[in-house]
Amino acid sequence: MSRVRLHEFWSAYKNSKLGISGLVILIFFVIVAFTAPLLTPYDPMQDKFLAEGSALPAWFKIFPQYSGLPETMDFTVQSEVNGAGWSFKLEGPIILNMQAPLTFTFKAADGVGFSGVAEFAHRFDYEYSPPYSFRVNMSLQFLDINNATYSAELYILTPESDSFLVWSSGPSRRPLEPPNISLDSKGIPFELKSRMGLEWHRNVAEHIFSKRGPYTMILRFRVDGDPGGPSILSVTLGRLVLHVPGRVHGVLGTDHLGSDLFSQLLYGSRISLMIGVSAAFISVIIGLLCGLIAGYYGRIIDEAAMRLVDVLLVLPGLPMLMILSSLFGRSIWNIVFLLGVLSWPGFARVVRARVLQLKTAAFIEASRAIGSSGSHIIFRHLLPNVLPLAYATVALSIPGAIMAEAALSFLALGDPDTPSWGRMFYSAHSFGAFQRLAWWWIVPPGLAITLLSLSFVFIGTTIDEVLNPRLRVVR
Repeated sequence: MSRVRLHEFWSAYKNSKLGISGLVILIFFVIVAFTAPLLTPYDPMQDKFLAEGSALPAWFKIFPQYSGLPETMDFTVQSEVNGAGWSFKLEGPIILNMQAPLTFTFKAADGVGFSGVAEFAHRFDYEYSPPYSFRVNMSLQFLDINNATYSAELYILTPESDSFLVWSSGPSRRPLEPPNISLDSKGIPFELKSRMGLEWHRNVAEHIFSKRGPYTMILRFRVDGDPGGPSILSVTLGRLVLHVPGRVHGVLGTDHLGSDLFSQLLYGSRISLMIGVSAAFISVIIGLLCGLIAGYYGRIIDEAAMRLVDVLLVLPGLPMLMILSSLFGRSIWNIVFLLGVLSWPGFARVVRARVLQLKTAAFIEASRAIGSSGSHIIFRHLLPNVLPLAYATVALSIPGAIMAEAALSFLALGDPDTPSWGRMFYSAHSFGAFQRLAWWWIVPPGLAITLLSLSFVFIGTTIDEVLNPRLRVVR
């Protein structure tokens, strides 16, 4: 398209409010697609357990009934005494190295049996509603152990001075394997639950953090030396982290795996644009070539091409996509290719009809009379005359490809490793968002699909009106 014709096209296009509206919406989604890594710090697929599964959006806290819900937080205890670290209490023959990393050593002389207790405490404030869960991680490096039996226990002391044992190593004469405390409140054994006075199905985190105020984590080591020989136990304490997953998170909350829904929405614009544009171009190119060749050469080529078109037109599109995606794999590129290959027959018929009108025109007959080849006539004379049909068809084909991919993903036949809007619908449907009326999980991807599809419909309709004089609106 020459610069003059492009200027004429834009002059006509910009007079259409519908076309400008579609262009503005499309530009918005393109900007979102390119700036997604800048708009959110999270990876939509890799970053999981950012908060509780199905956490509410953080802005829900402006409402009184949600104001106390916790966001994700970490209470970190540094490996040092006092300051941001531990306070301590020692009993028996225990020596404490107070420089970081914090190390305590139990020593008992030959032939003497001693016991010792090393207790490390850290106080923190919790001023929120009860969480659904919490996790504790801490490394314990055993430097030396000989002729000694130890037991390590982790307690949480509540504002009402109730002490809850949440982890215990049990008596042992060997270093911990693996050498760390790794605790998930959802996996606390029934034995410890019963000591808390809880039934097996009760939530430990809600029970322990039922009150607001100062809490204390207490790590207690009890060491017993053997009477028959020198006893030693030396342990270095690493950093302890109490992780409380939030019940609210981000702009749109989280999905069932604790992944950020807002990130999935932003990155989904990339996938939808890529799928829609790629599939539409594949479809239009195949349909354009088939229609040009069948319309110009006619006879057996035309007959064979049109019978293939008839077969593809009567096949049900979505069931065919479901079957073929199951056979060839659910890769996003397989889906793009299948969408393009199955969507060209209708456009091929339109192009063929236009070519049948053009091939008897005087300029075509003149070109044929001077000895021009069929390929020369097709690409030099016929193609420029049917390209206006292709421009509009590309824009109008993209919404169908976007919605077809969303349908496949909703039916669990899309690419499981791709953050598409259809996959958001699938997760919402499979993990209870519809039953809970979690509209912040359901409405945004649906609205995004609708707006992006409408933008291409507006653009395609306007292009058709501008390039097809019979459709132009008299203003």
